[in-house]
Amino acid sequence: MKVDNNSVALWREFLLKNKGIEFVWLQYMGLNANILGRAIPVSRFTKLLETNRLVSLPRAVFYLLPHDHLADGGEPVGAFGLKPDLSTIHLWTGSTNRAVITSYGVQNEDGSTPIAECPRSTLLRLSKVLTTETEFYPLVGFEIEVVFMQRTRDSKGKVVGYETVNENHSFQSMTTDDNSYMELVEDVARSLLAAGIEIEQFHAEAAPGQWEFVLPPNHPVEAVDTLIKARTIISLVAEKHNHRATLYPRPSEMHAGCGAHVHVSMNTKSPLQNDSHEPFFAGIMNHLPAILAFTLAQPESYRRVMSGIWSGGEYAAWGWENKETALRRVENNRFELKLMDGLANPYLALSAIFAAGIDGLRKGLPLVGGPCRRDANALSPQERKELGVRTLPKTMSQSLSALEADKILCETIGQGLIEPYVAVKRGEIEQIKEWTEVERRNYLISRY
Repeated sequence: MKVDNNSVALWREFLLKNKGIEFVWLQYMGLNANILGRAIPVSRFTKLLETNRLVSLPRAVFYLLPHDHLADGGEPVGAFGLKPDLSTIHLWTGSTNRAVITSYGVQNEDGSTPIAECPRSTLLRLSKVLTTETEFYPLVGFEIEVVFMQRTRDSKGKVVGYETVNENHSFQSMTTDDNSYMELVEDVARSLLAAGIEIEQFHAEAAPGQWEFVLPPNHPVEAVDTLIKARTIISLVAEKHNHRATLYPRPSEMHAGCGAHVHVSMNTKSPLQNDSHEPFFAGIMNHLPAILAFTLAQPESYRRVMSGIWSGGEYAAWGWENKETALRRVENNRFELKLMDGLANPYLALSAIFAAGIDGLRKGLPLVGGPCRRDANALSPQERKELGVRTLPKTMSQSLSALEADKILCETIGQGLIEPYVAVKRGEIEQIKEWTEVERRNYLISRY
């Protein structure tokens, strides 16, 4: 394989600026949104890079269930390579000896061909399709909603659960109890800024211990890379303060849950004319039931699919600045998808959104499902019919069935990715039947 001289140059430049590096962590997000990693001594990584050799992972990782069981279809054979993207290199937060690099999944044989299961490569491919087929380029911005919790332990010190840090907490305000852990919150913001993540703002959300950090818009793959980096920083800083930062969708049934709202804007170098971007959002609306299989990726995610908690509601609907619709229209060319949470793989979620939008643009679909001027749930059946508002899936199984029935979305994303993803999600549903609700809750809070 031909040596990537640009990557080698970037690596040498990084080493000159960071002379204490001992280990390189190659980071890769699997289909279940858990981050996989391989740690390599710096001298070994340098040699691999200079000879263009890849680090190998078993292909079975795409079929991993909780506790490393394999879903149906997974086999303990086959491998793929991790190809580091040196443009993503950064120091591990709080460390001077560890470098972190995000990677692609590629075929071992030539190192240039992405494997079909790779979420990051899929998003890159669909982003290129969108920009080459149309006059548009998308920008993406994420909001991170996170809840800070404390571990509860038994008499032997074993973690048995998690509890919120304070009940005296409310949306957009500062209470006296909040002051007790403001050092943690400000340390998170300070660490994000120090890592080059230019957060736009941060503020209290509604649930106990819940805060939101707003990330800047960026090109799709870079936006997700930044999101994952930011989440890691938030988690590490929280641990330093003896807290657990979690993206769990509904830590408190009495309050609104945690989302991972994504803003997508369609842009051109010339002024938009005649709302020609609207078919993109029409495609999202048309394929939304199937998209939810990626954006609401765990059974617990559907505890947020309800009206009255500003989560996006229960219907495929849109409205101007309407927080009770799945798509909140913020500007003429920018929508916020509210039905997404932190248990989703964001590369996959955006891939599904883009695949749907591409179909809408190719077909010139009309935008239906709105505008809703109030909660879609408050509309009469006749009003919903006139606007084209449809009911959305309310369980993970229903979303997966909608995905499997959506041939266009499956073909555009690629069956090589769809098949292991569905197998893993079906396997998770079966596996958790044997768990208690407390076991399931603790597992997810510990992982996400």
